[in-house]
Amino acid sequence: MTLNRKHLFLFIGLVTLLILIEISIRTQTALSKQLFLVDLPHLLKSNLASYLGFTFAVLPLFLFEILMPNDEKSKDHKNGILFWILSIQANFFYSLLAVKIIQFFNIKPLFKISFATFKDQISINPLITNIFLIIFTLLVFDFFYYWFHRMQHKITFFWEFHKVHHSIKNLNSVVSYHHVLEELFRIPFITIPLALLIKIDAPKLALLSSFYAVYGQFIHTNTKVSLGFLRHIFADNYYHRIHHSLENKHFDKNFAAFFPIWDMVFGTNYFPKNDEFPEVGLADLEQPKTVKDYLFLPDIFRKK
Repeated sequence: MTLNRKHLFLFIGLVTLLILIEISIRTQTALSKQLFLVDLPHLLKSNLASYLGFTFAVLPLFLFEILMPNDEKSKDHKNGILFWILSIQANFFYSLLAVKIIQFFNIKPLFKISFATFKDQISINPLITNIFLIIFTLLVFDFFYYWFHRMQHKITFFWEFHKVHHSIKNLNSVVSYHHVLEELFRIPFITIPLALLIKIDAPKLALLSSFYAVYGQFIHTNTKVSLGFLRHIFADNYYHRIHHSLENKHFDKNFAAFFPIWDMVFGTNYFPKNDEFPEVGLADLEQPKTVKDYLFLPDIFRKK
């Protein structure tokens, strides 16, 4: 296959994936609306909606992993569903906790940016304005995430939980779980600082907003479809695969979730070569196989 044909294959695959993601997210939104018409407690409806969201975020990615897998060892999707169920449940309550903390302390942002602000002050095409706001939102979030992520690798206490995620050897869109406490740690290091700093009202756009909704799973996908040369601007599955790599030259690289620019600025970037898709996991640690392993893998829970 020539280079041009590879680019064509990549483009068609990526466009098809984006369309499937958009269809999947719209289906999920429609089902969520139907769910909220059912006579159930609001808290339960919101809880079920979080599971619906994850399911429909993974479906198109899972399909591409089945049709165009990249790593044969990562084709197993079984070892991850149960851990995600536990993680989603925990994350649901953490999100409620974060909202309550912000409301209790009446936390207000220093800066507020909205579409109306740009519309009234600057004469820019509405579509361009909306795209800018969405990207700027992710850029600010990614800055805080980048440093939180580096902290997880450098401070032993946080690494003990984060290593659960890095222990995964068959990494893919489904088997990409984190420890149930990781999202809790994000509240003081990401959620609260962002709530204090800035609030950005970014509208939803077809494809772009849907793709953002599945990005956390997309960067872990085991498929040949990627962003190609665009990964120099937006992190993709090849870029993030380096972060999980077993090879020494890849250690402590590619911490950013969305934008490699933060890795570039702070000297932790490594752009993979064509078809560079290394083996992943931890050489000295097996990934959890049971709920007990998953919950108690961090050493702080073990008797010395």
